[in-house]
Amino acid sequence: MKTSERHHLKDNELAIALAQANDWRTKNQKSLTMVIVAVVLVAAAVIGFMAWRNSVDTKARALLAEAMVVHEGRVAPPAPPIAPTNVSPAAPVQAPGTYPTEKAKLEAALPKYIAAADAYPSSDSGKTARYNAAAILVGLGRFDEAVQQYDRVIADASGLLQQMARLGKAEAQLRSAKYDAAIASFKELSEKADGNVPKEAMLLELARAYRLAGKNDDARKTLTQIVEQHADSPFATEAKTELEKIKS
Repeated sequence: MKTSERHHLKDNELAIALAQANDWRTKNQKSLTMVIVAVVLVAAAVIGFMAWRNSVDTKARALLAEAMVVHEGRVAPPAPPIAPTNVSPAAPVQAPGTYPTEKAKLEAALPKYIAAADAYPSSDSGKTARYNAAAILVGLGRFDEAVQQYDRVIADASGLLQQMARLGKAEAQLRSAKYDAAIASFKELSEKADGNVPKEAMLLELARAYRLAGKNDDARKTLTQIVEQHADSPFATEAKTELEKIKS
């Protein structure tokens, strides 16, 4: 077959293919238009969702940052006022960004963390804000409220933050003398321990809870478990020390 004939056949094949494509487009114009519209709408929805999420994340981070600025503020006594001698003494002046006591600082930071958490509960910043609020409530001695906030973090978060919330909850229960609840929490933590939270660390906390509850036999068994099963861990040394205290 000559070269010119081969080119002619290819041109015919291309023309036939184009004609078939045009015929299909004509017959399916309505369906094709609907598909294109659907694709455009989905793309617009995705772009809109991404923009909304970025906006939410930005606002959540801003609220979290505002709370953290207060939380990290300096504790300093009010400065003595400078007032003329012929008038009554003025009240001491608190320097901007400082707080007279640690408690005052925590009480100022708490509502800001709560506001950030409630405004954007599903964002990472919102979950972190709620965790920090729970930790502050423990520091203020409001243990039941702290447990409630920790429970919400546990339900909504995952990974390390969730594990830290479980630990914070157990500590709040222990400090409020709810020993049975604390023991149950530390048991669960020791069973679910991973690379982020060593099992023997949780067992040591469980032993502490047993001791505070007056359950020395259970504390002894738990400490012995650490020494025997985690001999190379730095927590084994502390476990041995605690065992000696129980024996004495």
